[in-house]
Amino acid sequence: MEIAVIILASLLIICCLIGGFIFVDLRRNLKSERVRFDNLTDSTFDYKMVWSEDLSHVEFNKKLSNLLISCGISPDKEYVKSVFCDSSLSYEGPISLCVNALRKSGTVSEYYSGEGMSGLIHWKSVSFTQKNGKLKIYSLGRDISGETVSRKVTEELREELLEEFEGIRRAEENALAGFFSFIVEGENIFVKTTPRICGLWGFENTDSVPLDSIYALMKPDNVLEVQRDVARFLSGVSDEIYSEAFIKIISGAYRSYTIQCRYNKGITDYRYLRTGLIFDNTSGRQSREDSFKDRQKEPITGLYDRTGFMLEGKIYLENSGEKKNSVVLVCLHVTRLRKISMLFGIEVSDVLSKLYAETLKRVVGDDAVIGKVGAEDYAVVFRTLDREEVEKLMKRVSIVVENHCDNKTLPAVLKEQSTFLAGACFYDGIDDIAVLYNKASVTLFNGSRDPGKICSFFDSEVEKKVSGRDIVENEIGEALKRGELELYYQPKISVGTGEIVGAEALMRWNHRTQGLIMPNEFIHIAEEMGIITKIDEWGLLQACKQNKIWQEKGYPPIVISVNMSQAQLYQTDVVATVKNALEESGISPQYIEVELTETMAMVDIDRTISILKSLKELGVSISMDDFGTGYSSLSSLKILPIDLLKIDRSLVYDIETNDTARHITKAICELGKAMDLTLLAEGVENNAQRDILEELGCDIIQGFLYSKPQPPAVVERNFLIPAFDRCKKAAELNKGANGNI
Repeated sequence: MEIAVIILASLLIICCLIGGFIFVDLRRNLKSERVRFDNLTDSTFDYKMVWSEDLSHVEFNKKLSNLLISCGISPDKEYVKSVFCDSSLSYEGPISLCVNALRKSGTVSEYYSGEGMSGLIHWKSVSFTQKNGKLKIYSLGRDISGETVSRKVTEELREELLEEFEGIRRAEENALAGFFSFIVEGENIFVKTTPRICGLWGFENTDSVPLDSIYALMKPDNVLEVQRDVARFLSGVSDEIYSEAFIKIISGAYRSYTIQCRYNKGITDYRYLRTGLIFDNTSGRQSREDSFKDRQKEPITGLYDRTGFMLEGKIYLENSGEKKNSVVLVCLHVTRLRKISMLFGIEVSDVLSKLYAETLKRVVGDDAVIGKVGAEDYAVVFRTLDREEVEKLMKRVSIVVENHCDNKTLPAVLKEQSTFLAGACFYDGIDDIAVLYNKASVTLFNGSRDPGKICSFFDSEVEKKVSGRDIVENEIGEALKRGELELYYQPKISVGTGEIVGAEALMRWNHRTQGLIMPNEFIHIAEEMGIITKIDEWGLLQACKQNKIWQEKGYPPIVISVNMSQAQLYQTDVVATVKNALEESGISPQYIEVELTETMAMVDIDRTISILKSLKELGVSISMDDFGTGYSSLSSLKILPIDLLKIDRSLVYDIETNDTARHITKAICELGKAMDLTLLAEGVENNAQRDILEELGCDIIQGFLYSKPQPPAVVERNFLIPAFDRCKKAAELNKGANGNI
């Protein structure tokens, strides 16, 4: 019995010990879990309140306490009440407060600091039952001030943007306008515009409409003009484009659009580098054409401008009926009318323009349409079957103007300056007035004239020349990329020593199928297309590099002269271009000479002086080409910072037999010497001319007497190597002579 009692007591003691261990372990685990819970809430939430249901115990974490104190609020049970007490009811006791805290988990409270800071706290609450049966509440808060402000701002911006986009959409519809962007991807050019406009043109993809596809929809007489405007814009010659295009829509009718875009400097996304608007002005244009034809007249002469001439010419052709076969369109060009305006004043130019207009009206009669289609260009469409009659009419116009220039109203020199050229195209089954105009226009500049005649007519020979021009226009832009452009060099020889002292760099196009194309066949087209500046920059750099190569071979140093176009002089930062070419080639600036013509220099004399002074500061020399053919003021010439005068070949040509040419050349030489300038005569073809020029004081000779323009290798073989050998031989003789002494 006693043994049983002892065993039972032992078991009881063991059970108590085991229970005690379990209790202690449970308390330890519970405490660990609570610590882990506290750490988790502290790391997850910004603020924490721990409070009992009767608010007998309230504690705040340090971050919340500091925030409340900074806001002038005591961290106590009153703050708990302010957060969780129902604002619509008074405080009803701790139980209702707990219910509100747990039920309204998601309550947002505000705070305001004395320093002007404000914000919002989002609260979540959980409860634990204590041993005494009362609830312990954990209220955990997260600062959502930034999120709320961000959402509010985002919503406001979104509403503003939607309102703005809606306004833009309505404005586009009301103004018949739309977004327009040129996108250049390598060699491909695309256009991005609005879906409404693309739909009218018959395109589905509004993000990438090929530019060539839009060109294909344009009127034939309009596409070339738009292409030139676009080429100037995309090549960087112009920072903006403002061009009118006639584009065929899906119904087959043409609509008039104005494209207006700018180059957006600083934009990195190439899709938005060249953006602007396109306006559909068809309705307004049609209204103007129908109601205000007088507005399509040139104000000085009262003749139709180019647009008015095309519209009236089209109507004239349509109304000719069976007489269409007798319709002829003549394009007339008054040479140097712009130059007359520049040299003698715009009033003189206006007098001449009116004179041509009045004469044309009187000569061709009332049954005709006459227009002033350019600064120096006129056009007339009338009826006649006889080519000789057309020639006679144009000759009458020329004679009237020449006779007028002989009187005291205008300077007599205008008789020589203002000449009259014409090109004509007969109907020949062509119903499109634009085609007639284009053929007459190209005939004007490409047709061959018989001696004594001022008018040429479109024929197979002219058409052949036009096709050659088409090749140039289509491929000149690619000539640089394909490496087809070359520089030839024409030596400049010292009159005193007979040695080469320089060379003029002249452009040539070695076309892969057409052979060698001379500059007079492609330079003016490059100017019209707006890519001449890129060709000029390439030529300058190549000339610098070639001269550096010759110097590194040990040849006597010479000066290479490079011609500058008017576009390069006035439309680009030519000083930076020259500086870059010098730095890239490594050539010393004293061996490079920039040539500009007398006429170019006088376009904007003040700007020219500024540019030339900057070039002189770089160390390059300046020469004036074609001197003696223009009408520049000697006082202006005096202040131009030039180093060399080039006497024009027209004076040299007959200097042996023409006393006037010799006297003018002598005066130029005396003027140059007085101004301490070097004098160069170009176009020298024989020794007699050379001797006269030497006698008159000319320093340098250039012309076929010595060499025509040649590739670098030929110039090197025929001039530089012999000059090097002579220098070497002279040095050896001099060394030997000194040794004998």
